[in-house]
Amino acid sequence: MLLTNNLFYFASFFIFIFGLIIGSFLNVVIYRLPEGKSLLFPASSCPRCKTKIKFYDNIPIVSYIILRGKCRDCGQKIPIIYPAIELLSAILFYLLFIKLFYSVFFYFNITNYNLVFFKDFLTGRLFLLIAYGFFIFILIPISFIDFFHRIIPDSLNIMLIIAGFLFNIFLLHKSYLFPFMGFIAGGLFFYLIAVFYDLIRKKEGLGGGDIKLIAGIGAFLGIKGVIFTIFAGSFFGLSGFILGGLYLYIKDRTKIISNQSDKEKLIQNDSNYNSGNHSDDISNTNALAHNLNSIGNINSKINLENLELNLNKADENFISSKIPFGPFLSMAAILYIFYGAYLINIYIAFIRR
Repeated sequence: MLLTNNLFYFASFFIFIFGLIIGSFLNVVIYRLPEGKSLLFPASSCPRCKTKIKFYDNIPIVSYIILRGKCRDCGQKIPIIYPAIELLSAILFYLLFIKLFYSVFFYFNITNYNLVFFKDFLTGRLFLLIAYGFFIFILIPISFIDFFHRIIPDSLNIMLIIAGFLFNIFLLHKSYLFPFMGFIAGGLFFYLIAVFYDLIRKKEGLGGGDIKLIAGIGAFLGIKGVIFTIFAGSFFGLSGFILGGLYLYIKDRTKIISNQSDKEKLIQNDSNYNSGNHSDDISNTNALAHNLNSIGNINSKINLENLELNLNKADENFISSKIPFGPFLSMAAILYIFYGAYLINIYIAFIRR
């Protein structure tokens, strides 16, 4: 056998390590690009002590575990998001490898004698791994930058659009209409939504970054993929908005209940004083406590009213705030790569019943 289990394990290890390395670079992109800093210079350093991070302290995942999530020099905590992005990049790239090549290792009997017959098939799978791997590695920084900063850099969107055309036409050998139709369908659809929303609400609903992003996704996935991404991304976005609102509601109401409980305790203490449960020997002390309790009751009521007012404003701000749509579109686009055709077939079979 040309492709053995040992070769599969070696390829899996190489793919996973490569994903970790790319993920480490994506951390640099996510951190520096919104601030307009160079992605190559200067070398990575600790934000607090400014000490340059040595190469053996910059090994993805491993260095974080060895250093226990802290800077070697000053002890500053390293945010968990850094190893999380490295791990996410590696896992997604490895899953893509499994999707494209698992059958090659375990279903097809490829030997030295029939390798020529499978040459085009293997080459096509390799090109898909390169194209979709690049696609995923662009969507990851787009998602996190949009989540943290509410922006999508034009440099990433333009790179996504250009790469979509180049990969599809020259690497995957598809017609130029494939990326062009997806680009137009996605970009034009979101542009019309943005214009309509602006006319109705007199404010921006979809940012230009989201319009360029869906156009870039369409350039990669074509018109079928962009339609799937729009619907699935909208579902993910709506779900995220509902869950976020529910979390905020529960958190805010918990604060109100806690303050109401504190207020009731102060009133109860004041009632105990009025009932005469005190000694004449410490009347002055109790009188002082009574005054303090009265003041506390007034302050508690004012604070509770202010808290409710602030929480209502927070709820209104959450509802009217700009929700980052990039992460949800990216999730939907990546889902299409792995299960899009399968989910579309299930949907078509369902509506035909």
